[in-house]
Amino acid sequence: MATAIRLTQVRKDYRLADETVRVLKGIDLEVPEGDYIAIMGPSGSGKSTLLNLLGCLDQPTGGDFFLGSDNVAHMDDEQLAEVRSKRIGFVFQSYNLIPQLTVLENIEVPLSYQGPITAEGAARCQDLAELVGLGHRLTHRPPQLSGGQQQRAGIARGLANQPQYILADEPTGNLDTATTAEILALMARLNEEGKTIVLVTHEEEVAAHARRVVRLRDGLIQSDLRLRPPAEKPVNPVPVASLALPEGVPGAVGEEGAEAGGGWRGVWESLWRPAQLGIKNLQLHPLRSLLTILGIFIGVASVIWLLAVGEGISAKAQEQIAELGANNIILTSTLPPPSQGKAKTKAYGVTRNDYETLSATVPSINTVIPVRELSRRLFSQGTRQMYGRLIGCTPEYVELNRLETARGRFLAGTDVREGAKICVLAEAVALELFGYNDPIGRAIHIGGDFFNVVGVMKARAAMAEIPGARARQEFDRDVYVPISTMWARLPDSYAHTESGVPIATQVTLSLRDAREVMDTAEVVRQTLARTHQREDYAIAVPLELLQQARNSRLMFIAMMGLVAAISLVVGGIGIMNIMLATVTERTREIGIRRAIGARKADITRQFLVETVVLSVIGGLTGILGGLACAPFFRLAMWGVEKALPTAFSSLPDVVRTMVPVVVPWSIPVAFGISVAVGVLFGIYPARRAAEMNPIEALRHVT
Repeated sequence: MATAIRLTQVRKDYRLADETVRVLKGIDLEVPEGDYIAIMGPSGSGKSTLLNLLGCLDQPTGGDFFLGSDNVAHMDDEQLAEVRSKRIGFVFQSYNLIPQLTVLENIEVPLSYQGPITAEGAARCQDLAELVGLGHRLTHRPPQLSGGQQQRAGIARGLANQPQYILADEPTGNLDTATTAEILALMARLNEEGKTIVLVTHEEEVAAHARRVVRLRDGLIQSDLRLRPPAEKPVNPVPVASLALPEGVPGAVGEEGAEAGGGWRGVWESLWRPAQLGIKNLQLHPLRSLLTILGIFIGVASVIWLLAVGEGISAKAQEQIAELGANNIILTSTLPPPSQGKAKTKAYGVTRNDYETLSATVPSINTVIPVRELSRRLFSQGTRQMYGRLIGCTPEYVELNRLETARGRFLAGTDVREGAKICVLAEAVALELFGYNDPIGRAIHIGGDFFNVVGVMKARAAMAEIPGARARQEFDRDVYVPISTMWARLPDSYAHTESGVPIATQVTLSLRDAREVMDTAEVVRQTLARTHQREDYAIAVPLELLQQARNSRLMFIAMMGLVAAISLVVGGIGIMNIMLATVTERTREIGIRRAIGARKADITRQFLVETVVLSVIGGLTGILGGLACAPFFRLAMWGVEKALPTAFSSLPDVVRTMVPVVVPWSIPVAFGISVAVGVLFGIYPARRAAEMNPIEALRHVT
């Protein structure tokens, strides 16, 4: 009869501080196939240590340990895991079922460490459940089973990988008398079918069911009593043997079965089953899982939100700057700084001589558009009066500010040349001074003189302030007159220099080609620097501002991305914290998985996949939250406007009027970072779980 197990002078020593403790002192034991051995001994006899060696959970200090023809005494951890996975079936005293898995899933666990579970393998596991009387409990979880049912499930799991022998550690220790009899009868039946069984017990009644009783004392075999000869493999096996698929058949444990685990299917199986378990684990602690997912959700959503808000502000700013015209250079009269000395005259700013000189000497300038503005001017018609802004301008002002005529006409070139006493009203001004009467052809009183109304403009939205280029402009209370008329007929203390040269509030120089803007701007700066003793003007180049805005956009995106990345890191720390707690809680489960064949890589993958499940769920929900940025932002601004109107009005126009723009690349980047954070912060807990000593892990009490 072939030998299943052979131990030759097996020793096991433990190092405690500076002392060596010899637990096994030279064990010689030979177990033929079909034998049923009960190992007994008092506490401290080395019974548990021998059990760990026979289960390939530990290695002997000396001697040889053969399984069949293979000496496993000096195998490394990976090789021992493969031996446990394919050649040993464990039955534990405490059942050691994985609580979050169903009965069928528990039985299938040993097969999952050998590659994909084939249809034949799954069917065999169902047949094993039927064999142990649990066919009607396949979808139940361990807490829903009695102790006897859990132990029967443990036996079925021990048979799933078609082991060379079954190692049972006090399989009846936690069972009542009736259930003990059922389990022992099942073990006897398995042995009669040719299964080799090594059973560790302290009960004489249980040992009496074995074919051989080996007693240990002080690390040595005290006695080896044969009660009955080993079982012979029956010629016509009963169903338990028929459940074992022959080598080479799909679903069996063998080389072909190992090959079935290769390729994409094997990769998918190795990831999908841990992912399923990860989802089950999340369901065990829903609140904790939700809080962990919330951390990733906030991180991902904040990446998308902050970048969307930054992009929206940048887009709005660039739109406003673009309104000024990429071909334009804007000159604005400004009050000289006090550091340049006290002015002898009240007049300051860009004069008509300045822009006429520039127009005559700089060939690239195509059009000059001067403007003179006076705020809070009184307009009246009969008994009606109102305050508004008086604009002295030229016909080009319409195109420059994208104004449209509602009735009549705007100013013409002849009006400017002749200094005509005419005006054009904004729609709101016309309504306030004339009601619903037609104002065309009628006169209004401005600054002590009457001006005939020749047109009414359509309402236009306000133009936001652009620092360094223009102040905020609202067009609803404007009255437009020829700039020559304004300089000649309307009272304005600051409208002329001491020598009588008209001064413009703002002058826009429109160039023929945008490519000449930067060079022309430099010429303008040099020209004005020569003709102005004081810095009473400002030069704004929209093209420069646009480039600055684009550069600022990149910086803003980088800063927003950094802030959002910090949020993701915080979420990752939350994942690490939760996974470390999970590893501690599931220490016994780790020991069970290692005992039934899981390699360190399997444990690492299990916990890494679980962190990725958390990250993926958090990432997907974060993307959905990020895509809702625009409506939520509008709702938030509406709330601020209603609750804090003063604070809302003090916000910059670009913030109040902008619409968040989701940056397309932010979605995959945020999601990818969330998964990467999950993997990065999950590596340490996963490695910590994988490095656990399976013997210590099995002893862990939760």
